[in-house]
Amino acid sequence: MIPTSLHRFLFALFWLLGALLLPAPGEASSAAGASSFRQTAIDPANHWQRVQAAGKLVFGTAADYPPFEFYNSNFELDGFDIALARAIGAALGVEVEFRDYAFDGLLNAVVLGQVDAAIGAISVTPERKQLVDFTNLYYIGNSVALARKDFARTITSPTDFAGLRVGVQLGSTYQQWAQRNLVDKGVIAQEMLVPYATPSEMIRSLRAREIDVGLLGQATAQLAEQRNSDLHIVGLSFNQQQFAIAAPKGSNLVAPLNQALITLQSNGTFARLVEQYLQTNPNHVTPAPDEAVVENEPATPVPIPCVHNMAFVADLNFDDQNMTAPPVLAPGQDFVKSWRVLNDGTCDWQPNFTLAYVRGNRIEASMSGNPTAVGRVVRPGETIDLSVSLRAPQVPGLFQGFWQMRDDLGQSFGQVVWVGIQVPDPNPPPPLPPTTTDLNPNLRADANFIGAGQCTTVRWDIENVRAVYFIEGGNLQGVGGHDARTVCPGDTTTYTLQVVDVNGGVHDFPITIVVNAAPDYTVHFWADNVNLGGGQCTTLRWDVRNVQAVYLNNEGVPGVSAREVCPGATQTYTLTVIRRDGGQETRQVTINVNAPPSPQQPPAIRRFSVSSNLISPGSCVSFSWSADNAQGVNLLRNGGAIVAGGPSGGSAQDCPDAVGLYEYKLVAYGVGVTEQVLTVNVRG
Repeated sequence: MIPTSLHRFLFALFWLLGALLLPAPGEASSAAGASSFRQTAIDPANHWQRVQAAGKLVFGTAADYPPFEFYNSNFELDGFDIALARAIGAALGVEVEFRDYAFDGLLNAVVLGQVDAAIGAISVTPERKQLVDFTNLYYIGNSVALARKDFARTITSPTDFAGLRVGVQLGSTYQQWAQRNLVDKGVIAQEMLVPYATPSEMIRSLRAREIDVGLLGQATAQLAEQRNSDLHIVGLSFNQQQFAIAAPKGSNLVAPLNQALITLQSNGTFARLVEQYLQTNPNHVTPAPDEAVVENEPATPVPIPCVHNMAFVADLNFDDQNMTAPPVLAPGQDFVKSWRVLNDGTCDWQPNFTLAYVRGNRIEASMSGNPTAVGRVVRPGETIDLSVSLRAPQVPGLFQGFWQMRDDLGQSFGQVVWVGIQVPDPNPPPPLPPTTTDLNPNLRADANFIGAGQCTTVRWDIENVRAVYFIEGGNLQGVGGHDARTVCPGDTTTYTLQVVDVNGGVHDFPITIVVNAAPDYTVHFWADNVNLGGGQCTTLRWDVRNVQAVYLNNEGVPGVSAREVCPGATQTYTLTVIRRDGGQETRQVTINVNAPPSPQQPPAIRRFSVSSNLISPGSCVSFSWSADNAQGVNLLRNGGAIVAGGPSGGSAQDCPDAVGLYEYKLVAYGVGVTEQVLTVNVRG
C-alpha cells in the first residue's frame, strides 16, 4: 500500500511539468530556509543552465536523521548528506543552500520546484520514480529493527513481528515495507503500525515502551544505540536502502549531479565523508558502477489536484538570528512565539491543520508547547501568522525546538520552523582567567539513584573552555557547555564529562548513576542547585517509593515531595528512609553557600500563593511562600495569626468554615517589614 502522501503525489504527476509551469526555487533564505511564493516557469531542459546563472544550487533536506542530516551543537546543518551536497556544489562550481522540510513532504518541494533537488536519505522506489527523477545511487545500506535492551527476541523474518507494536517514519520506505509485509499480510493489525513524523519521536516512544520495535537505517540505529544504552539492534536487512538525490521530472540537472558524484568517488572525497560521518568501510556502502545506475521513468502529464507545501516567511517576534543571538528569558517565563508562513502548495489548508512540535536539541526544547490549529482556510499564495504559547525551561542553557505543519490526516509537510531561546544560569560560574585549570562544570544529575528500567538526566554548566565531551559507554560525544543528556543505564554506570580548557588541558569529571538492584523500592534525593550565593535559595526534591517512612533532617515527610531551603551557610541535608523490612538508608545533599547574606537588606517576599481563591464552606486552601532576607514570617487571617514566626520559605493550610471574604496577609520581618495580601472567597 502506498502512504496517503504518495497517493497525492501519484495524482499530482506532472501536468505542470508538461506545461513547463513549475515554480523556480525561491531566492530568499534563512536558517529555516525561507522562500517566497514563486510563479516563474522552470524549463526542465534548461534547469542546469538556470542553476549556473544563479550561481546557487538549492537543496531540500529533512534534518532529523543523524548521521545523514542533523543540527550539530552549534545549531548548524551537518551530516553525511549535508557534507556530500556541499562537496557536489564545490565540484560544480556553485554555492549550496539548504532548506529544511518535513521528510513526508520533502518530495512536494521538488514537485513544486521550491528547491532544485532533494537530499535526505531518500530511498529510490518505483512509486517515487513516478514523481521525480533520481541521480545514480550514492549509498546502499541495510534496514534494521531497534528495540529496548530487555527485548529478548531476535527478528529474522516478517513473521517475527507478530504481536509487536512497530514504529516507522511517515512517508518512508519503512512504512511502505511494513504496510505491505506486516499489515497487508495479517502479521500485525493496522493499529499496531505506528507512524511518527521524525525518527527522534519514534526513538523516544521506543524508550518509553509505547512501541516494541522501530524500523530505520542501520547507521542511524547504530548511532541511537551508542547514545542510548537501553537500546539495541535486534534484526537486520529487512529492506535494502538505496539512496539517491531527487530532482524534478525531466530535469537536465541530473546529468551534472551524476558527474559530480563520480568525481567525488574518484578523488577520494566520498570515501573520506563515509569514514568521517558513517564510521564504516566505504566499500561496504558505495554502489558499484553497474548497480548505481537508476533508470528514470518518463513523465506522464496528468492534472494536479492537490499538493500541500508550506514556506517560512518571517519570525514575527523572538527572532534568534539563526541561533546566533537567542532571546534571553527567565526560567519558567511564559511567552508566545509567532511566525509568518506561506501556503506555497496547490490546494487549500483547512482550519484543522496544525503546527506541531516535532523535535529539539534538548529534552526541554518543547517548552510545554501544544499544537496550534491554523483556524481558517488558507488559499495557495496566502500567508498566515501562527503563534504557540510556550514556557521557558526551568534549567539554564540554549534551547531550539522545531515545529512542522500537519494536515488533517497527520501527514507532515512544508518547511520546518523553530523557536530558539536561552535561559541564563542564575548562578553562573565566575569567568576563568586564561591560564586557569581550576574548572567546575557543576556536573549533576536529576537523580543519582534510580530504579531498574528508569532514566535520569545528567546536566552541566561550564564556560570559557575550548571543548566539552560527554562519554557514555566509551562513546565520546561533543556537547555544549550548558547542556544535558538523558541516560537510562541498565545497571550502576559511571559517565564522564571531559572538558578541554583554553590551554588544551584535558579534565575528566565522573558522575555515577546508581541503579537499585532491588526493584521493589526506589530512593531519589537531589537539589536544583547545590552552589548558592549568600541569601539565595534552592529546592530539595525527593522521590521515594514502596518504603515505610521518610524523614528529612528527622522530620517526617511524604515520599514524593519538595522543599525550598535558604541556608545561611553551607549545610548538609539528610534524607532517611525506613524500608519495609525495617532497614534504614540515608541520602545526603550538601548545599554550598559561598557568602553570608548581607544583614542590611530589607526582607523581600519573592512568592506568596494560594491553591484557590474560591472555595466552598468546609474546604481547605494551601498557602506557600518564600522571602529573602527575612528573619521569619507571620501568616494572618483577617488579622489573626495562622503561622507565627514561621520560616522564610514554607507552606501552611487553612480551612475557613463560614461563608465570607477572608484576607490573608504574609508579613516578612527582618531589617524592616514587608507585607503581601491575598483574598479567599468562601461561597455557599
